[in-house]
Amino acid sequence: MTKNKAILLTIISALIYGFTPVLCSMTYEFGNNPYTLTFFRSLFVLPILGVLIIKNKISLKLNKDEFFKMIIIGMFGAVFTTLLLYSSYSYIGVGTATTLHFMYPLFVLVICHFVYKDHITTRQYISLFLAMVGIAFFIDFNDFSRIQGVAMALVSGVTFAIYLVGIEKAGLSSMNNYKLSFYLSAIVSVSLLVFNIFTNQIIFIQPVSNYLLMVCIGLLASFIALIFLKIGIQELGSTLASMFCLFEPISSVVFGFILLNESVGIMKISGCLFIVAAMALLVIKSKKA
Repeated sequence: MTKNKAILLTIISALIYGFTPVLCSMTYEFGNNPYTLTFFRSLFVLPILGVLIIKNKISLKLNKDEFFKMIIIGMFGAVFTTLLLYSSYSYIGVGTATTLHFMYPLFVLVICHFVYKDHITTRQYISLFLAMVGIAFFIDFNDFSRIQGVAMALVSGVTFAIYLVGIEKAGLSSMNNYKLSFYLSAIVSVSLLVFNIFTNQIIFIQPVSNYLLMVCIGLLASFIALIFLKIGIQELGSTLASMFCLFEPISSVVFGFILLNESVGIMKISGCLFIVAAMALLVIKSKKA
Protein backbone atom coordinates (compact mmCIF):
# COMPACT_ATOMS: atom_id res chain seq x y z
CA MET A 1 0.00 0.00 0.00
CA THR A 2 1.28 3.49 -0.88
CA LYS A 3 1.67 6.22 1.71
CA ASN A 4 -0.85 8.39 -0.09
CA LYS A 5 -3.50 5.67 0.14
CA ALA A 6 -2.74 5.18 3.85
CA ILE A 7 -3.08 8.93 4.39
CA LEU A 8 -6.41 8.94 2.55
CA LEU A 9 -7.78 6.05 4.64
CA THR A 10 -6.65 7.75 7.86
CA ILE A 11 -8.38 10.98 6.83
CA ILE A 12 -11.56 9.07 5.94
CA SER A 13 -11.49 7.43 9.38
CA ALA A 14 -11.20 10.90 10.94
CA LEU A 15 -14.14 12.17 8.88
CA ILE A 16 -16.24 9.21 10.00
CA TYR A 17 -15.30 9.77 13.65
CA GLY A 18 -16.25 13.41 13.18
CA PHE A 19 -19.65 12.45 11.77
CA THR A 20 -20.68 9.90 14.42
CA PRO A 21 -21.14 12.49 17.25
CA VAL A 22 -24.02 13.89 15.19
CA LEU A 23 -25.70 10.48 15.34
CA CYS A 24 -24.82 10.17 19.03
CA SER A 25 -26.56 13.46 19.84
CA MET A 26 -29.68 12.21 18.07
CA THR A 27 -29.86 9.17 20.35
CA TYR A 28 -29.39 11.36 23.45
CA GLU A 29 -32.55 13.24 22.53
CA PHE A 30 -34.50 10.01 23.06
CA GLY A 31 -33.09 9.05 26.46
CA ASN A 32 -29.79 7.40 25.58
CA ASN A 33 -26.56 7.91 27.57
CA PRO A 34 -22.80 7.58 26.86
CA TYR A 35 -22.47 4.29 28.75
CA THR A 36 -25.28 2.63 26.79
CA LEU A 37 -24.10 4.02 23.47
CA THR A 38 -20.55 2.75 24.00
CA PHE A 39 -21.87 -0.71 24.91
CA PHE A 40 -24.30 -1.14 22.02
CA ARG A 41 -22.08 0.36 19.32
CA SER A 42 -19.53 -2.36 20.07
CA LEU A 43 -22.04 -5.16 20.63
CA PHE A 44 -23.92 -4.62 17.37
CA VAL A 45 -20.81 -4.86 15.21
CA LEU A 46 -19.69 -8.23 16.66
CA PRO A 47 -22.04 -10.44 14.55
CA ILE A 48 -20.94 -8.68 11.35
CA LEU A 49 -17.27 -9.13 12.19
CA GLY A 50 -17.95 -12.73 13.19
CA VAL A 51 -19.49 -13.51 9.79
CA LEU A 52 -16.55 -11.90 7.97
CA ILE A 53 -14.06 -13.83 10.11
CA ILE A 54 -15.81 -17.15 9.40
CA LYS A 55 -16.21 -16.36 5.69
CA ASN A 56 -12.51 -15.51 5.33
CA LYS A 57 -11.43 -18.43 7.58
CA ILE A 58 -9.50 -16.15 9.92
CA SER A 59 -8.14 -17.71 13.09
CA LEU A 60 -9.09 -15.96 16.31
CA LYS A 61 -6.27 -17.62 18.20
CA LEU A 62 -4.11 -15.34 20.38
CA ASN A 63 -0.94 -16.22 22.21
CA LYS A 64 -0.50 -15.14 25.82
CA ASP A 65 1.48 -12.02 24.89
CA GLU A 66 -1.10 -10.91 22.31
CA PHE A 67 -3.94 -11.56 24.74
CA PHE A 68 -2.58 -9.30 27.48
CA LYS A 69 -1.59 -6.58 25.01
CA MET A 70 -5.09 -6.69 23.51
CA ILE A 71 -6.72 -6.35 26.94
CA ILE A 72 -4.56 -3.36 27.95
CA ILE A 73 -4.88 -1.53 24.64
CA GLY A 74 -8.58 -2.32 24.37
CA MET A 75 -9.31 -1.00 27.85
CA PHE A 76 -7.40 2.24 27.27
CA GLY A 77 -8.46 3.00 23.72
CA ALA A 78 -11.86 1.44 23.32
CA VAL A 79 -13.30 1.63 26.85
CA PHE A 80 -11.68 4.43 28.87
CA THR A 81 -11.36 6.88 25.97
CA THR A 82 -14.98 6.61 24.86
CA LEU A 83 -16.44 6.71 28.35
CA LEU A 84 -14.30 9.65 29.46
CA LEU A 85 -15.02 11.70 26.35
CA TYR A 86 -18.75 10.97 26.26
CA SER A 87 -19.03 11.61 30.02
CA SER A 88 -17.27 14.97 29.73
CA TYR A 89 -20.17 16.18 27.57
CA SER A 90 -22.29 16.28 30.75
CA TYR A 91 -20.01 18.94 32.28
CA ILE A 92 -18.71 21.05 29.40
CA GLY A 93 -19.79 21.78 25.85
CA VAL A 94 -19.38 19.06 23.24
CA GLY A 95 -17.18 21.34 21.12
CA THR A 96 -14.85 22.17 24.00
CA ALA A 97 -14.64 18.55 25.15
CA THR A 98 -13.87 17.25 21.66
CA THR A 99 -11.28 19.98 21.15
CA LEU A 100 -9.48 19.12 24.39
CA HIS A 101 -9.56 15.45 23.41
CA PHE A 102 -7.77 16.42 20.21
CA MET A 103 -4.66 17.27 22.14
CA TYR A 104 -3.82 13.58 21.69
CA PRO A 105 -1.36 14.07 18.77
CA LEU A 106 0.77 16.03 21.23
CA PHE A 107 0.54 13.18 23.74
CA VAL A 108 1.42 10.67 20.99
CA LEU A 109 4.50 12.69 20.08
CA VAL A 110 5.59 12.92 23.73
CA ILE A 111 5.13 9.17 24.32
CA CYS A 112 6.92 8.17 21.11
CA HIS A 113 9.80 10.58 21.66
CA PHE A 114 10.45 10.14 25.38
CA VAL A 115 9.38 6.52 25.91
CA TYR A 116 10.32 4.90 22.59
CA LYS A 117 13.02 7.42 21.55
CA ASP A 118 11.45 7.95 18.11
CA HIS A 119 12.94 10.71 15.99
CA ILE A 120 10.59 13.67 15.46
CA THR A 121 11.34 15.86 12.46
CA THR A 122 11.29 19.66 12.43
CA ARG A 123 8.47 19.53 9.89
CA GLN A 124 6.39 17.38 12.24
CA TYR A 125 6.97 19.83 15.10
CA ILE A 126 5.86 22.73 12.89
CA SER A 127 2.79 20.80 11.73
CA LEU A 128 1.90 19.93 15.32
CA PHE A 129 2.26 23.57 16.38
CA LEU A 130 -0.02 24.75 13.55
CA ALA A 131 -2.54 22.05 14.42
CA MET A 132 -2.57 22.96 18.12
CA VAL A 133 -3.09 26.64 17.24
CA GLY A 134 -6.00 25.54 15.04
CA ILE A 135 -7.46 23.44 17.85
CA ALA A 136 -7.28 26.44 20.21
CA PHE A 137 -9.70 28.33 17.95
CA PHE A 138 -12.38 25.73 18.70
CA ILE A 139 -12.19 26.06 22.48
CA ASP A 140 -14.89 27.88 24.42
CA PHE A 141 -12.90 29.18 27.37
CA ASN A 142 -16.09 29.86 29.33
CA ASP A 143 -16.35 26.09 29.85
CA PHE A 144 -13.07 25.89 31.77
CA SER A 145 -14.84 26.64 35.03
CA ARG A 146 -16.07 23.04 35.03
CA ILE A 147 -12.79 21.39 35.91
CA GLN A 148 -14.15 17.84 36.11
CA GLY A 149 -15.31 17.88 32.49
CA VAL A 150 -12.07 19.51 31.33
CA ALA A 151 -10.03 16.83 33.13
CA MET A 152 -12.13 14.01 31.62
CA ALA A 153 -11.71 15.36 28.10
CA LEU A 154 -7.94 15.80 28.48
CA VAL A 155 -7.45 12.36 30.03
CA SER A 156 -9.47 10.86 27.16
CA GLY A 157 -6.83 12.34 24.86
CA VAL A 158 -4.07 10.69 26.91
CA THR A 159 -5.77 7.27 26.86
CA PHE A 160 -6.38 7.53 23.11
CA ALA A 161 -2.72 8.42 22.58
CA ILE A 162 -1.74 5.31 24.55
CA TYR A 163 -4.12 3.32 22.34
CA LEU A 164 -2.61 4.63 19.09
CA VAL A 165 0.97 4.12 20.21
CA GLY A 166 0.09 0.73 21.69
CA ILE A 167 -1.34 -0.62 18.43
CA GLU A 168 1.92 0.25 16.66
CA LYS A 169 4.49 -0.58 19.32
CA ALA A 170 2.80 -3.77 20.55
CA GLY A 171 2.76 -5.14 17.02
CA LEU A 172 -1.04 -5.27 16.78
CA SER A 173 -1.03 -3.17 13.60
CA SER A 174 0.09 -6.27 11.70
CA MET A 175 -2.89 -8.29 12.97
CA ASN A 176 -5.77 -9.03 10.60
CA ASN A 177 -8.17 -6.06 10.46
CA TYR A 178 -11.33 -8.04 11.23
CA LYS A 179 -9.65 -9.96 14.03
CA LEU A 180 -8.38 -6.80 15.76
CA SER A 181 -11.75 -5.06 15.42
CA PHE A 182 -13.58 -8.13 16.75
CA TYR A 183 -11.45 -8.38 19.89
CA LEU A 184 -11.55 -4.65 20.62
CA SER A 185 -15.34 -4.59 20.26
CA ALA A 186 -15.65 -7.72 22.42
CA ILE A 187 -13.50 -6.17 25.16
CA VAL A 188 -15.73 -3.09 25.24
CA SER A 189 -18.96 -5.09 25.34
CA VAL A 190 -17.84 -7.52 28.05
CA SER A 191 -16.16 -4.82 30.18
CA LEU A 192 -19.20 -2.54 30.18
CA LEU A 193 -21.55 -5.43 30.84
CA VAL A 194 -19.50 -6.31 33.93
CA PHE A 195 -19.32 -2.66 35.03
CA ASN A 196 -23.08 -2.42 34.63
CA ILE A 197 -23.54 -4.92 37.45
CA PHE A 198 -22.23 -2.23 39.80
CA THR A 199 -23.35 0.94 38.02
CA ASN A 200 -26.66 -0.03 36.37
CA GLN A 201 -26.08 2.51 33.60
CA ILE A 202 -27.03 0.54 30.50
CA ILE A 203 -30.53 1.33 29.22
CA PHE A 204 -31.79 -1.79 27.47
CA ILE A 205 -35.30 -0.58 26.60
CA GLN A 206 -35.09 2.19 24.01
CA PRO A 207 -36.94 3.40 20.89
CA VAL A 208 -36.30 1.42 17.71
CA SER A 209 -34.81 4.56 16.13
CA ASN A 210 -32.09 4.60 18.79
CA TYR A 211 -31.14 1.00 18.10
CA LEU A 212 -30.95 1.69 14.36
CA LEU A 213 -28.75 4.73 14.96
CA MET A 214 -26.48 2.73 17.27
CA VAL A 215 -26.13 0.04 14.59
CA CYS A 216 -25.01 2.76 12.17
CA ILE A 217 -22.61 4.20 14.75
CA GLY A 218 -21.18 0.74 15.41
CA LEU A 219 -20.63 0.03 11.70
CA LEU A 220 -19.03 3.42 11.12
CA ALA A 221 -16.93 3.86 14.28
CA SER A 222 -16.21 0.33 15.52
CA PHE A 223 -15.79 -1.25 12.09
CA ILE A 224 -14.99 0.96 9.09
CA ALA A 225 -13.19 3.85 10.82
CA LEU A 226 -11.32 1.53 13.18
CA ILE A 227 -10.00 -0.62 10.32
CA PHE A 228 -8.98 2.42 8.26
CA LEU A 229 -7.20 3.95 11.26
CA LYS A 230 -5.40 0.68 11.97
CA ILE A 231 -4.14 0.59 8.36
CA GLY A 232 -2.97 4.18 8.72
CA ILE A 233 -1.05 3.37 11.90
CA GLN A 234 0.51 0.32 10.25
CA GLU A 235 1.70 2.23 7.19
CA LEU A 236 2.45 5.68 8.65
CA GLY A 237 3.24 5.07 12.32
CA SER A 238 1.23 6.33 15.26
CA THR A 239 2.74 9.84 15.31
CA LEU A 240 1.97 10.68 11.68
CA ALA A 241 -1.40 8.89 11.70
CA SER A 242 -2.51 10.83 14.79
CA MET A 243 -1.78 14.09 12.99
CA PHE A 244 -4.06 13.22 10.07
CA CYS A 245 -6.76 12.31 12.58
CA LEU A 246 -7.05 16.05 13.19
CA PHE A 247 -9.44 16.22 10.27
CA GLU A 248 -12.04 14.96 12.74
CA PRO A 249 -12.85 18.35 14.34
CA ILE A 250 -13.19 19.83 10.86
CA SER A 251 -15.59 17.02 10.00
CA SER A 252 -17.56 17.70 13.20
CA VAL A 253 -17.92 21.37 12.29
CA VAL A 254 -19.08 20.62 8.74
CA PHE A 255 -21.57 17.90 9.68
CA GLY A 256 -22.80 19.91 12.67
CA PHE A 257 -23.51 22.83 10.35
CA ILE A 258 -25.21 20.70 7.66
CA LEU A 259 -27.24 18.32 9.84
CA LEU A 260 -27.73 20.14 13.15
CA ASN A 261 -27.75 23.77 11.96
CA GLU A 262 -24.87 24.62 14.31
CA SER A 263 -23.28 28.02 13.83
CA VAL A 264 -19.87 28.33 12.16
CA GLY A 265 -18.09 31.55 13.10
CA ILE A 266 -14.79 33.10 12.11
CA MET A 267 -12.99 31.34 14.99
CA LYS A 268 -13.96 27.85 13.80
CA ILE A 269 -13.16 28.71 10.19
CA SER A 270 -9.73 30.00 11.28
CA GLY A 271 -9.15 26.83 13.27
CA CYS A 272 -10.00 24.68 10.25
CA LEU A 273 -7.57 26.64 8.06
CA PHE A 274 -4.71 26.16 10.54
CA ILE A 275 -5.39 22.42 10.73
CA VAL A 276 -5.57 22.10 6.94
CA ALA A 277 -2.25 23.98 6.68
CA ALA A 278 -0.69 21.57 9.19
CA MET A 279 -1.96 18.54 7.25
CA ALA A 280 -0.82 20.00 3.92
CA LEU A 281 2.68 20.36 5.33
CA LEU A 282 2.71 16.67 6.22
CA VAL A 283 1.23 15.55 2.88
CA ILE A 284 3.86 17.54 0.92
CA LYS A 285 6.57 15.88 3.00
CA SER A 286 5.04 12.43 2.50
CA LYS A 287 4.94 12.87 -1.29
CA LYS A 288 8.59 13.87 -1.33
CA ALA A 289 9.58 10.94 0.91
